[in-house]
Amino acid sequence: MQPRMLFVILVLMLALTGCGNKQEAPGSLAMDAAETERWEIALVEWRIEKNESFMDPAKSPLPESLQTGFEGLDYYFPVATFRYSLTMEEATGAETVELTKRKGETVTYKVRGLLRFNHGGQDCELTVFGSAGDGQDYLFLPFFDQTNGDTSYPGGRYVDLELAADGTVELDFNKAYNPLCAYGDPRWNCTLPPATNTLDLRVEAGEKMLAGTAH
Repeated sequence: MQPRMLFVILVLMLALTGCGNKQEAPGSLAMDAAETERWEIALVEWRIEKNESFMDPAKSPLPESLQTGFEGLDYYFPVATFRYSLTMEEATGAETVELTKRKGETVTYKVRGLLRFNHGGQDCELTVFGSAGDGQDYLFLPFFDQTNGDTSYPGGRYVDLELAADGTVELDFNKAYNPLCAYGDPRWNCTLPPATNTLDLRVEAGEKMLAGTAH
């Protein structure tokens, strides 16, 4: 075999080995028909419960102008491909960041970790935040996507997460919800997602803008 040909083969073998060692971002959670049905029923029940809380004047974040005749929030249809089971790359230190609120102030959050996933062949990553010292233990995922200002709230949306004992979280964009500022009541001053948590895709899942609200 000619030396040049041997060199080319070795280069190709190294390239293939390198590709094989790369860790690919996981795709959507695979579900069979029965699990999909259970998931859809649970999602509908979750949405009904939230609508009921918005109908209660004692709990509703809606301004009085929207409470009269309120029949429910507006959602995209359930999309199974926007549901993931992911291992969170937990932050090792106590790094904190200042996130901006709608009225200009900032609020301190702790960086809790990073989620990586693949949607439609596109690799994505989002930073997960948590409380910076008030004793609460929660995972907060604010994000922007390409539906903002079109069919979803311009100021981004949130997803609440729970860390399982095995280090995984369920990221279900079908449970993405609007910050309270989205409903037009000036008493709310919501945290905006950081620019780094912007997805270059349309997340047509979860809560839409509510008709009758001005932004």
